[in-house]
Amino acid sequence: MKKTLIAFATAAIAFTGLSGTAVADGERFVLVSHAPDSDSWWNTIKNGLALAGEHVGAEVEYRNPPTGDIADMARIIEQAAASNPDGIITTLADP
Repeated sequence: MKKTLIAFATAAIAFTGLSGTAVADGERFVLVSHAPDSDSWWNTIKNGLALAGEHVGAEVEYRNPPTGDIADMARIIEQAAASNPDGIITTLADP
């Protein structure tokens, strides 16, 4: 869990930059996680993603398979790619 939090913190710093200025104005990013809807811990990630998007001026989306099904996650990633975002962030279900 600690490694996951460190990875997300590192990604957030890289995403926002250290200057404190908006670096992603008008861009769109999609985060696809493997977490089912029943995993309430991911609400923290969704809230952090929304705040990061506001901070850098980017549109952000959080998507996940409602039941945690990995095949469904793959379909969601394909749908996200087809929507032509500026970037896709994804999690590893079983590193």
